[in-house]
Amino acid sequence: RANHIINSVNRDVNDIHTVQGLGFCVSVEHAKFMESHFKKNGIACLSLTKSSGTEERNTAKSRLISGEIQFIFVVDLYNEGIDIPEVDTVLFLRPTESATVFLQQLGRGLRKSYRKAVLTVLDFVGVQRREFRFDQKFRALTGVTRKGLREGVEKGFAYLPPGCDVSLDEASREVILENLKRQVNPTWKQGVSEYKKHAMDGAGGSWLQFISEADYELSDIFKRQ
Repeated sequence: RANHIINSVNRDVNDIHTVQGLGFCVSVEHAKFMESHFKKNGIACLSLTKSSGTEERNTAKSRLISGEIQFIFVVDLYNEGIDIPEVDTVLFLRPTESATVFLQQLGRGLRKSYRKAVLTVLDFVGVQRREFRFDQKFRALTGVTRKGLREGVEKGFAYLPPGCDVSLDEASREVILENLKRQVNPTWKQGVSEYKKHAMDGAGGSWLQFISEADYELSDIFKRQ
């Protein structure tokens, strides 16, 4: 899987040795493993965790900006409160059910910077679990309604800002449409499970925030006992 990640980055960037990227990992062990594997393949990088000191974090940031290293693999860091406009590649290596956390992590690469023409985003966790909700991510990205989401996936998103495009290959489109079908009429058990994940995912446990992110109507919540 780690080899697949490296191959994917090589496929989608001009030169992996000029990348300035962040990789969001699921655990300390995972971050250290990714650091070790990338180094074994000749890609300069390091890992940071919550226990990393301020000096270590600042040094890592400086080394990434200068081009001395290509990637920083992080655990529960850099979701917000850090500004590195030079970041041009983001790797999603950990699952998240929160649209807020997803957008925060995506936003680390959306700052404008001299010589940065595009942001490359590679998501490696989209279908790791059957209950994963593509609708939350795509609605967070596009702002379309639940009804408009399926039409957008099938026919293309017609009302995105200038210069923005969502392009899906046929295989991806089929996977996402099948996932969307399962979200049309969520069960009570599914709703409870989603709320628990939301509360534990670092996005806070606000009930109203959850309803907004998950696109539930109050009738969906209270239609049963």
